[in-house]
Amino acid sequence: MLTLSHVSKSYGKFPAVEDISLEMEHGLYGMLAPNGAGKTTLIKMIATLLVPTQGEILWDGIPVAKLGEKYRDLLGYLPQQFGYYPEFTADKFMMYMAALKGLGKSVAAARTGELLELVGLSEVKNKKIKTFSGGMKQRLGIAQAMLNDPEVLVLDEPTAGLDPKERVRFRNLISSFSKDKIVLLSTHIVSDIEYIANEILVMKSGKLIHQGKPEAVT
Repeated sequence: MLTLSHVSKSYGKFPAVEDISLEMEHGLYGMLAPNGAGKTTLIKMIATLLVPTQGEILWDGIPVAKLGEKYRDLLGYLPQQFGYYPEFTADKFMMYMAALKGLGKSVAAARTGELLELVGLSEVKNKKIKTFSGGMKQRLGIAQAMLNDPEVLVLDEPTAGLDPKERVRFRNLISSFSKDKIVLLSTHIVSDIEYIANEILVMKSGKLIHQGKPEAVT
């Protein structure tokens, strides 16, 4: 279980995130918020890229700050701005990311093959990423986030810039991951999450103003 206990983040006197508490178990949580509402700040704290000003984030009751690498080993993360090496092929990029995550070569090769097949990129695995469409790059992004078979998968605006067909394909792909994981997907587009989320979290001005089933929001 991932628990946020009175989590806040301030920059000087500006409160980016204010006193958020919630518990997440297996399933897909859609975080719905307009730009500037604090969702990316909250996601970066869950991903340990930022440290809360107040409160704690806990995994199975233990603060993630104490777990350190053990928690990061359980985490998969796709940031809003997904960085990649344009001259790398998809296969080479995945193997590189696997090495950064500490996977052995044989395990990395097997996971790379499985995941590129899963996201529909196996036929272009030897093509350079600079030739990929936006949707293909995003699918590669989700593949790298899944390399370590994470318990917690965090996705920040993963469908931004995708055409309608790619958006539907991506939603279906994410939904398939949420059966045995905690998946947190942030977006400002209701249709991204209304049919696939188990719960929807609504943020406004740094605060969590609603948590409930999709039908209660949409």
